[in-house]
Amino acid sequence: MKKEVIAVLEASSRNCISQNIFNCSSSNLQNMNKQNPFSLYDFLGYLIPGALAIYAVLTINYIDKSAEFNLDLFIDKFSKVNLENVFVFVITAYSLGHLLSYISSITIEAYANWMYTYPSKYLLRKEQDNQDEGRRHSYWKKPFLKNWKYNFWRSILLILLLPCVVLDFILGQSLGFKTLYRKAIDPFLRDAILYKVIALTDKLGLTDRAGNNAIDIEKHDFHRIVSHYTFENAKQHQFRMVNYVALYGFLRNSCLIFNVLSWLFAVQLARDFSHHQVLSRAKTILLLALVCSTYIAFMAFMKFYRRYTLEGLMLLVVDESIIPKVNFRVKENVATF
Repeated sequence: MKKEVIAVLEASSRNCISQNIFNCSSSNLQNMNKQNPFSLYDFLGYLIPGALAIYAVLTINYIDKSAEFNLDLFIDKFSKVNLENVFVFVITAYSLGHLLSYISSITIEAYANWMYTYPSKYLLRKEQDNQDEGRRHSYWKKPFLKNWKYNFWRSILLILLLPCVVLDFILGQSLGFKTLYRKAIDPFLRDAILYKVIALTDKLGLTDRAGNNAIDIEKHDFHRIVSHYTFENAKQHQFRMVNYVALYGFLRNSCLIFNVLSWLFAVQLARDFSHHQVLSRAKTILLLALVCSTYIAFMAFMKFYRRYTLEGLMLLVVDESIIPKVNFRVKENVATF
């Protein structure tokens, strides 16, 4: 029996080596999905953020109760592992990670989309159009008074994400850091992508009532169709796309965690100040570090959010089976036959 198992493993190794490395990655991903329902996103998107949040709360509680922070005592206290509680810790961290993922999707990701629009929108604009849209685009839903309910919750969101919002305004908006993660692609690629998007909608028979085929990148949610099609038909690149999703999910959750921790330390410092206590230098430095970490995590989230979107669009471009039956034209941000 042992020899048979070894023979099977050796045969699998030879087959994997003889194939292209992307085929191996895609095959391994599919096998993992069939054999193990616990995916990469479960680790990066749920388990690790949940564990990070638990240890962060324990750390803050330790710092708050300790008169002086001793690194050796801190490490000694939390390095003792009780195997009986490991299972409970994993389940708690995983469950908390799901909660964090949902909250970050309706806060961090919502703020990103309301402030900068979706990556599929600004990627396919001309750079000048992006700059003009950046000046015209408003975080608020207009008309303001008519949509006061939506704008009220958007105001609440700005307050909740204040540590991230402040640095995003100073560094991202004023100093131009947003060009690192919000940048349009060059005109040639833009036209090539729109060419393929039109061809895909034509292939799938997605025409309007008049029989015309038109894609307005500002109005239509075309990327949802593109992402499903490319993931289903580009098996060799599924592993990379899953990686991007796992990474931007992890960074989105990390941004939320750092944002909450920034608020907690700010409240502690405000409480110490109100009690006429000398502000802790270590807490002040840690607060600044957490605020900076919040914005760094936000920029990294936006980076992989953009990369995931661009990966799906580029996979559509290199798909040789997608060819329009007729010519098309691009006028402003609308591509039509």
